[in-house]
Amino acid sequence: MLNNLLVTGATSALACSLIESISLKKGYKVLAVSRGKRKLPELDGFKDFQYISGIDLTDKSDLLKLERHVSEFFNDGFNVVHFAGDFWRHKPLVCTDFEEITSMINSHFVSLCGVAKAVTPSMMKFKSGRLVAFSCNSVGFNYPDMSPFTSSKAAVEAFIKCYANEKAPYGISATAIALPTMKTAEILEEKPGGDHQNYIEPSELSKFILENVLAQPRIATGNIVRLINHSPTFYGQGYFERNPRNEMHNKTLQQASS
Repeated sequence: MLNNLLVTGATSALACSLIESISLKKGYKVLAVSRGKRKLPELDGFKDFQYISGIDLTDKSDLLKLERHVSEFFNDGFNVVHFAGDFWRHKPLVCTDFEEITSMINSHFVSLCGVAKAVTPSMMKFKSGRLVAFSCNSVGFNYPDMSPFTSSKAAVEAFIKCYANEKAPYGISATAIALPTMKTAEILEEKPGGDHQNYIEPSELSKFILENVLAQPRIATGNIVRLINHSPTFYGQGYFERNPRNEMHNKTLQQASS
């Protein structure tokens, strides 16, 4: 298994968890990038680590910077774990600003295309590596109030499958992980009445990535791996019981339909 990693969207809760998990292990070399300029937690003793902020994966000039950083940082094969993507708060489409719609598409899907285009030449050079991106279980259920987000994640799944077929001759693999509700601070705030005890912890995801996804043989490629933790409320309640609309959104819907 390759222990060299490029981590994008590095300031997200899930990415931070992965980086912290890696910092406790030996033999890893990590390049982390993010669009924002927020600092990462201190990682005592993690020497083979570089963090670069201000890299917008939907901007051509920033992608050229990323391509250069990658070629300079890695002298052997590496994996890519792509965490970039804006947080979605449930609401009907008519209650969603157009800017937020384009932000969902760009941050989740276009950024994946961008980072893949930027780093694939280096991966081809080493004839190895795995591109890991994140989908959502909502793709399989087509829930309401999530269309800009879910359609972006469906595009992520399609891209991973196409990329896997295209790059297999060069020894490059690809996997998408379809996530359920994760136990992050943003999710707990967004869903105060949720089944919090059965949300998957970021540390569980980190362990799964390191011990299962990245440890797969090269021939395991183009797959969508779905993570599920049993929740009595998921099977015992309706969608809007679990995700009630707020009154402001209900009023907007009433006005739009009158």
